[in-house]
Amino acid sequence: MPWEESCAMDQRVSLIGDWLGGEWTVVELSERYGISRKTAYKWIDRYRAEGSAGLSERSHAPRVHGRATPVELAAAIIEQKLARPSWGPRKIIAKLEERYPEAAWPVPSTAGEILKREGLVQPRRRRHRVPPTLGGLTVAERPNQVWATDHKGWFRLGNGERCEPLTIGDGYARYLLGLTAGDSTRGEEARAEFERSFEENGLPEIMRSDNGSPFASPGVTGLTRLSAWWAKLGIRHERTAPGKPQQNGRQERFHLTLREAIEPAAADRAAQAARFAEFRAYYNHERPHEALGQTPPARHYQPSPRPLPKRLPEPEYPREADIRRVRSNGEIKWAGDFLFVSEVLVGEWVAIEERETGELRMRFYNTPIGVIDPQQKRLRRVGAPARRRPNPTQLSPIHPV
Repeated sequence: MPWEESCAMDQRVSLIGDWLGGEWTVVELSERYGISRKTAYKWIDRYRAEGSAGLSERSHAPRVHGRATPVELAAAIIEQKLARPSWGPRKIIAKLEERYPEAAWPVPSTAGEILKREGLVQPRRRRHRVPPTLGGLTVAERPNQVWATDHKGWFRLGNGERCEPLTIGDGYARYLLGLTAGDSTRGEEARAEFERSFEENGLPEIMRSDNGSPFASPGVTGLTRLSAWWAKLGIRHERTAPGKPQQNGRQERFHLTLREAIEPAAADRAAQAARFAEFRAYYNHERPHEALGQTPPARHYQPSPRPLPKRLPEPEYPREADIRRVRSNGEIKWAGDFLFVSEVLVGEWVAIEERETGELRMRFYNTPIGVIDPQQKRLRRVGAPARRRPNPTQLSPIHPV
């Protein structure tokens, strides 16, 4: 007759106490406590091996059940995690299914439990995420429609030099088009990487960036030498709103992934550049991307049909437009006076067109760069309200002019 669950532990202790007293045989103890001799010997053996802790009840769950992941598959999951520490269970399973489609791989949640048991998964701190928004910017629907660019933020190399990575990515395919290990955010340095990307992949329709150097300037036109060059190539420049990094969220998210190629930093610039080149190949052709159905970006990208021209085209302005050449001081002559435009456009031709509303809009190639305020005789930003001159009759009599 089995022991009652409510006092099983007490009876085991009592059994061992009687056995230690030496007055009872195992057969007599079995009859006394209503258990089999096999059960009596089990608890005596556990006491001998573990002491009083051995009398506690153990789990009856099977050590290996019928649905357990085979050892060799679990080992492959662990091996892939060790090879790519930044990958999560979904990427790991997607890559293993691609390499060995004949195997019955577990679902990502099971792979996560396997990694957790091995201590290879660290709990993540939950963050309050702001819903992403493009704020009226173009949503990429095909390759080369929107490229995004940004500087990740500088870090120190092993030799103490400063490194300012520039990244260029396709907004649709997430394809990494450019990645540098430069030492600054100068426009000349960035242009060299854009030239290489354009020669290799052709021209995009739109280039998206923030409002920082070398992509934009705080001047009325917002142009820099780099963005003026984009305008000549027929590339429309979209700028995110100040303080809205989520509008360029894919590029911002990529910068978190880029840590794999930065931490720890390489010894010098040449070594970091080599590491970036290796990372770019891995990111484009090997690393599964969740937004692409756990496939690498290279499967979704193709070069642009618009090649980089050998010579920059001349602007095509309509005959009815008022065309002016920007002087050496950044001004144009207009309505018998001088109007400052931008020093970036010195020597370039701009067009002034009157719209149906009477607004005088100035553009450089196909890029609107400002609106002429006839009263103030100055250029203001597109969309900015015109300043009105005060009416002398409305001034306060307390402060006569």
